[in-house]
Amino acid sequence: MTIQPNPALYTASGPFRYDGSTMRELVAAISKERFATYLRFAEGDRRRALQLYAHNANLGSAFYWPLQALEITLRNAANDAMTVDYGIHWFDGPQLAQPQRDAVTAAKYKLRWVAGAHPPGRIVAELSFGFWVALFARGYEESLWRTVLHRCFDPVPVRKQLHKQLNQLRRLRNRIAHHEPILSLDLPSRYEAIISVITMLSPATAEWVEHHGEAPEELGRLR
Repeated sequence: MTIQPNPALYTASGPFRYDGSTMRELVAAISKERFATYLRFAEGDRRRALQLYAHNANLGSAFYWPLQALEITLRNAANDAMTVDYGIHWFDGPQLAQPQRDAVTAAKYKLRWVAGAHPPGRIVAELSFGFWVALFARGYEESLWRTVLHRCFDPVPVRKQLHKQLNQLRRLRNRIAHHEPILSLDLPSRYEAIISVITMLSPATAEWVEHHGEAPEELGRLR
């Protein structure tokens, strides 16, 4: 794979000086193991590999805002729907499978949460994106999707396709959080998926994200 950044777009005041000592220092800071991935992308060109590393970091930053908006919008929509049917402490009910019950237990332990003494919103905010994505998995087709969670979306998507999209976006979020390469992914389609899901949850939020976000501009810097 050949990935070509536009070097001129990586600087605010002219080209960065990639001399020998600078590149050695940068590689040492990044680590040879991590740099090796970008060196493969750049087909052995060390200067281009460092430019790609910078671009990967900028892409991660640009995707953070849309992914954050997706996670929060999905979380709040699911919580609102579950609250209507099961009450504010729905996460304590029997409708959750064991892995999600364990996640709730872990969140309570971390927060030292006590029912009645602390608001349930603290638990809701503590639960990971993976927890919320799991609620749309096949195991909840009959118990939650058909009865409750489909109401979060307009239009209502096919649950299987939705879960596949969400799981893919969860993995993208995790790669960004762990500073891993995302350059080789189909990022335009990932961005479209983010906006598509947010639109089904909250059109105004999707419009807000598109207006203020920088992901399309950053994607355009890769040629």
